[in-house]
Order: sequence, then structure tokens, then C-alpha cells
Amino acid sequence: MPENEPARLAEWRESLKKTYADAAPAPKEEAGQRAGPRPEPRPEPRPEPKKAPAGAAKAGPKTNSGIPGLDELIGGGFEPQSVVLVTGDPGSGKSTFGMEFLHNGAVQYGEPGILITFEERRDDIIRRMKEYGWDLERLEAEKKLKILEYPPHEVERFISEGEIIRDMIADIGAKRVVIDSMTSFALVYDGEYKMRLGILKAIDSFKKWGCTTILISEGSISEQGDVRDRFGIEYLTDGTIYLYNKRMRDYRQKLIEIVELKGVKHDNAIHPLSFGKDGMSVEARTE
Repeated sequence: MPENEPARLAEWRESLKKTYADAAPAPKEEAGQRAGPRPEPRPEPRPEPKKAPAGAAKAGPKTNSGIPGLDELIGGGFEPQSVVLVTGDPGSGKSTFGMEFLHNGAVQYGEPGILITFEERRDDIIRRMKEYGWDLERLEAEKKLKILEYPPHEVERFISEGEIIRDMIADIGAKRVVIDSMTSFALVYDGEYKMRLGILKAIDSFKKWGCTTILISEGSISEQGDVRDRFGIEYLTDGTIYLYNKRMRDYRQKLIEIVELKGVKHDNAIHPLSFGKDGMSVEARTE
């Protein structure tokens, strides 16, 4: 039995007593006895509102990315518990996007997160993200972040450990999850049918975790300008964001496009994406 179960049972019993007492008929008055005024019921005390963690920004009805310039383009943030695909060109900053989403959640909004990586080693991620001043080891020690490393040949172990991951989510109270990347996850399957079925089941599991989830994957742009994820994941998620690494004359320009966010009024323009000492930020579009 969970530790708080006896308290819940006691509250439930008291609630039943009150319900039956309120529903019981009033006692009949004896002959000659005059009825006096009934005492007014005492108001029930209101529970004290829960306080946000010290130093945490005020959380709204949305899941804020905390990436400068992005939340304004997506209606204030992502829908809570949605699954969003971040796809795009190689070297466009997809992994950094996912890590900044987790870091900002833990540091700015008091929302712990979990990174599930199939490609990079945990130590390499921690070392690389220090370039932005992000102390991921400290966040792990404070149970604000968990990095789970599954090498590509252990993807099947990840699939079989779904319940273990749910326990980890509950243990740290995770509100955010990033999967990096779905490319390694999908390649474990033999044949396109099994791959699509496996991805479908995985996304269904991600939604049951109750977290706002970012899926990282490879993508491309068709000749008609349509965004295409390598595995067609865009048709199974609640939204798609595309990151470009566009070759200009003598340099490369990184860009971001909000392709789709279901049920959200979002910006449709392609915006410059810059990387500084504190991470990435979305710049205002200049004509």
C-alpha cells in the first residue's frame, strides 16, 4: 500500500460520514415545542495553494520551451502532454533544441525532464552542453534531469523497459521527455511495415507517459517545399518543427519553421536561428 494511502482512506471515511449526516432527515419536533432558528453551517477551510519551487518562473497552461523567441511563435508554448516532432537537416541543431527544452524546463520552470539518447554517450552530452554553461550533472544530482543511454544495438531493451521508464518519470516527477533520436529507434526493425508499427506503438506509449515529449529525427524538404520526416513520423505526432542548415554563398544559415501544431495558432514564417553562449535563440525575421 502507498505511504499516503491511510491518509486517503481516513479522508474518504470522513467524507462519507459528512455525506450521510447531511442526507439524514431532521429530527421531528415534539408537540408543543417551538422550532428555533437553525445554526448556519460552518464554511469548510480552503486548502492552502501549493507554492512553486524557489527560483522557478511562473508556469502557465502551456509548456514553455524557454528558447528565446520561440514561445511567441507557438501560441505561448507547447500543449501539455503533446508529442512534437523536431526534424530537419544534419547539423541544424536538433539535439541542442531538445537539450535546451529540458534544461530550461528544469532551471526556469521547475519541471524535471528525461533525455533518452540512442546515439550520443551520456558523458559526451554532458561535456558538449557545458559550452552553453549548462551543468547537467548538477541537475541530475538534484533529480531535475535524468539521462538514459541506450546504444543503437540496445533499442529493443528500451522497448522492453517501458514500465521502468514510467517509474523513473514518477520518481523525479518528470514533465518533459526528449527522444534522441527516432532514427536509431526505427532502424532496429526489419521491413517498413514492422518499423511503422513499432513507431506507432512507441508514440502511443509516449503519450501515456503524461509528459510533453519532443522526438528528434532526420528529415528533408521535397521539391515542392513539403517537409518529410525520414520515417513519416509527422503523421503520428501533434506537431512538426523543421530545422534548416542551409548553404549560402560562403556560409551556412540555420533556420527554423513551425510546420504544424495541431489546435494551435502559430507563426508560419521561416526564422533565423542563432547559437550563442547561452544556447539557441530564434531571431526576428528580416525582409
